[in-house]
Amino acid sequence: MAQRVSGPALAPLLVFGIGFLLLEVSPLSAAPREPIDVGTEKQLLMDGRFIESSEGITLRMNPAQKTGPAIRADKPWENKDIGFCVSVLEYEGLYRMWYMARTNDGGLRYCYAQSADGITWEKPELGVIEYEGSTANNIVLDGVIETTVFLDLVAPPEGRFKALSVMHWPDPETAGLYVHSSPDGIHWTKSETRVFPLSPDTANQAFYDTRLGKYVAHIRIWNPERKVGRVEMDDITAPWPYQALEKPYYIWGPESIPVPSAEVPTMFGYDERDPVPSDHYNSACVQYPWAADAYFMFPSAYRHFPEPPVGRYGNDGYLDIQMATSRDGIQWTRLTREPYVGLGMQGDPDAGQLYMAVGMVRAGNRIFQYCGGYRSTHGAYEDAGQDGTIFRLEQRLDGFVSADAAYEGGELVTPPIRFSGSRLVLNLNAGAMGTVRVALLDAEGHPVPGHDLTNCDPMGGNRVDQPVTFGGEADLSALRDRPVRLHFRMRAAKLYAFQFVE
Repeated sequence: MAQRVSGPALAPLLVFGIGFLLLEVSPLSAAPREPIDVGTEKQLLMDGRFIESSEGITLRMNPAQKTGPAIRADKPWENKDIGFCVSVLEYEGLYRMWYMARTNDGGLRYCYAQSADGITWEKPELGVIEYEGSTANNIVLDGVIETTVFLDLVAPPEGRFKALSVMHWPDPETAGLYVHSSPDGIHWTKSETRVFPLSPDTANQAFYDTRLGKYVAHIRIWNPERKVGRVEMDDITAPWPYQALEKPYYIWGPESIPVPSAEVPTMFGYDERDPVPSDHYNSACVQYPWAADAYFMFPSAYRHFPEPPVGRYGNDGYLDIQMATSRDGIQWTRLTREPYVGLGMQGDPDAGQLYMAVGMVRAGNRIFQYCGGYRSTHGAYEDAGQDGTIFRLEQRLDGFVSADAAYEGGELVTPPIRFSGSRLVLNLNAGAMGTVRVALLDAEGHPVPGHDLTNCDPMGGNRVDQPVTFGGEADLSALRDRPVRLHFRMRAAKLYAFQFVE
């Protein structure tokens, strides 16, 4: 039976994960480790990093909320489908989206949409690419296959937007990945440099990792089924590093371009806990810009149906969206295998397949994400007729994972930290019936006078920036740069993040 907690004598039990996986952890040490320097940056409760010991606390993944269609296929150049290889970002006060559109004749084009609020989207007539004799359309790239866009944070203005594309498939002499550039995301200069001489067919992506100061690409690899590979480089427009294999992996035949396999490191993939056969289709990774050391991935988990003659279609099955987290963008953990975005009901426009857009945008205290949904399953695509819709998803700011206390209560203590702000704010949801209190302990776990649980003013409600006060006083500057621990006591509450601010 769990023992009652009092002060620093916190029971050495960590309740971790949606599946209530119990992990033994050490009690508070008399010789604490080097404090984690949190400075004034926001810290997410997305894993066990800030939970040294706890009782009655569950780390919980919080699925995104579906809000309905954002963009439907309603143009002649979209008469087969939209919804795959979607990218979204905010730039200069405007939300911008790129998505792949397919026509019934097999044509692939990359299109652009924009929005002032992330909710209502327009497809402007850009006059860039001709379709059936007219440039009155929103097409910005053709001659490309799967493509994603990112904002290059360190490029000169003329190359501020980058697009990563598969091109020239299946010619082994020219097919592979290419990086295009644009000053505005609309007018693109196509690259003649093949940066990767293998053809990873999916929504491959790249971004500039501000923590590393390098570009990182996530590409599909087959090892032996679909996984996510990682490539790191200083110049994304020059040929990327990889280790050539003596025997490349061919899935389209030896006369075609091979796919990547062990040429680059595997970053993420299925494991023994996943059903067989299943794999992961794409990564949709984000270096989260509103907190420190936080990366999120939203891969589409693909459970395969039996192949013909047992099944009706080849390469068929359902796909929904899972979530993985990382502190460095290299080592990844799935807190749960449950969907972050689940399939719609049979017959709904998202009943068969879901693919997360690359990127997320912020609207006040909410995060908007987008995904492509299909009524058909993967192998039934050709027989599905017109299919595909882009949906908007909503998540609270920092709300992907929370440390939850049940109605009966729970508490957690952090490892030693060092801060440089003067006030503590929390992102929490305690609703009407819940409460949250926090104490500051010294590195050995003893309450700091005047800042224990009894002095903390109880907090409730639902706020992303709840100030912590002790007897009405918020100033903690006297403890700045001093190793402390945070001791949270909560009841019927969710804690998402904490931050020391000036």
